[in-house]
This record gives sequence, structure tokens and C-alpha cells, in this order.
Amino acid sequence: MKVLALGLALALAACSGGSRDATGPDLPDPPAGPPPPQQQQPPPPPPPQDPGPAPAPQPGVQGSYVLERINESEPGQLVTIANPDGLVIGLYRFEATTMSMDALQTFALSLSYTDDKAQFSLDDAGEFKQAGPISQEGALPLTFYSDTYGDQFTGVVLQGMVAIKYDFDGDGQLDTSFGFRRVN
Repeated sequence: MKVLALGLALALAACSGGSRDATGPDLPDPPAGPPPPQQQQPPPPPPPQDPGPAPAPQPGVQGSYVLERINESEPGQLVTIANPDGLVIGLYRFEATTMSMDALQTFALSLSYTDDKAQFSLDDAGEFKQAGPISQEGALPLTFYSDTYGDQFTGVVLQGMVAIKYDFDGDGQLDTSFGFRRVN
């Protein structure tokens, strides 16, 4: 009962303070004259800027990819393949071939090409691992480890594309850039 009375007393005190009505306390009359100047409040801060929609998360790298770029050329065009020192490896025409990457971080690469005299193919397979942090642009750096040739090469995944720098002639120098677009 004491708790109820205390709660009621606090509620009444909160409701009746500072008013000039019959239930409020008697307060002195306000001074005559102009009202005191009010301090100006700073303007409210502007509402936060809408940064726009968040970028869509990239799906995992697993999937099938089709060859779209060889150095600065497209499949079907004649492409000069050369070592970094400028020594020409050959002049080849690549077909739209594939690379697959799975959730277990394994890859299979199959390149079909011709020198306009004979048909060739290059198959490679192995594992890939993340090689560093994802960039601000969303690029995921990778290192590929070939079980077929015992070497490694670099790559990056960005917006449905995988770009790799590959040792096409097997001399230990990364000499050719291949770009693959995700098809599923």
C-alpha cells in the first residue's frame, strides 16, 4: 500500500508543477515588459546522404567460364603470343574454350587453338587459393597451382570475369593473359 501511495504522489507532483491553474502551486507573477530574448538554436544537421544501393554481393567463384580475351584479342582472331622479353612464341587462333572452378577450389582449364596449319589443345588442372584481400572494387586475387605442369600462375576474379596470367610455352615466365566470362 505504501508503494502505491508513493507512486501516486510522484505522479501527482510531476503533473502539477509549474502551472498557473487551480491545481498547480502558486507562482509569482512574471515581470512586466518585453519577454527575455531567446537563444537561437543551431539549425538541425542535414539528413544523412543516401549512398545509393549497396553493390550486389558477388557470387562465389565456382562456375563455368568461357574464353573471351587473349591478351588484347578475342577468340577467332590471330594472336601473337610472346615472352615478356619480346621473343615470339607463335601466332595462334584460339577457339572459345572453357575453364571451370568449383567450390572445393579446384580448376580445370581447356584451351583449343590452331596455328592455321594444325589443331592444338592445352589442358591444365589443379587448385586455386585466395592470394590477398578483396580490393575496394571487389577484385579477388587468386593463385592457381597446376597439378598438370607443377607450376603456378596468378589470376583475379571481378564481376563475373576471371583473368589469368599464364605461362603458355612452359618456360617459367607468365607470358599470356586470358580472360574468361562466367556462363553459369
